[in-house]
Amino acid sequence: MLTPWHLDETYGLVKAALGRDQESLVRESTRSVLDRQAFARYHYHEALRLSKSFERTYLTRNLMIDLHGDPTGRVRNAFEQYIVKAGAHATAAAQSIHAIPDILAHVVYFAAGQNLGPDGLPERKVALPSVVGRLRRKLAFQPVGDLLFTAHSGGLWRHLAALANVSKHRSVVRTSLNEDWTGTRENRRELHFSDFEREGERFPSISVTSLLGPEFDRLSVLIIQLGHQLNGSLRANAG
Repeated sequence: MLTPWHLDETYGLVKAALGRDQESLVRESTRSVLDRQAFARYHYHEALRLSKSFERTYLTRNLMIDLHGDPTGRVRNAFEQYIVKAGAHATAAAQSIHAIPDILAHVVYFAAGQNLGPDGLPERKVALPSVVGRLRRKLAFQPVGDLLFTAHSGGLWRHLAALANVSKHRSVVRTSLNEDWTGTRENRRELHFSDFEREGERFPSISVTSLLGPEFDRLSVLIIQLGHQLNGSLRANAG
């Protein structure tokens, strides 16, 4: 079991080596990593809560196709409100998870003092690939760079990143409530992201839990591992 990231040690090492202003930059970015985790967790669980609430209220004995047979339109209106709310939460969760690696890159960029001096990167270019490249050229921080690089290596990361980017820049990838009529799936109904295309590649429909859960868990472990390695590299660099 991983022990927590000792943030006070990180801040103390940065302050001793680089000063209070640099420590403040590290604190702000670290807090934002934790905020993004909390945001993603909240939005994810809200999407699932809304799904369970809608199913419990309207679908205990019915198939989704029966929604269209309601002559009053009340159930259909409730479904449309639910799908907007659940979709908003699912999209927000995906975007918060997608933001974590680049914010982590800022943490280690500032902690290693890479923004200081004439060769600091322009602010808009501080991102995971550029930071990894710089860290790998500095002996004490090579292990940090190697770990940071793995933030983009999850089995579903490309799908999540494509979804977040398409939703941000081109068109929102919609969500739907998917119902299994075969009886082979563990969950009869699941909230799904729709299929979409990006740069000629087709990404299939996938359940919100199947996409977001594994990537959130993977990054949560990586954050702790990176924190321990960063502290070790800061100690080594100070010595």
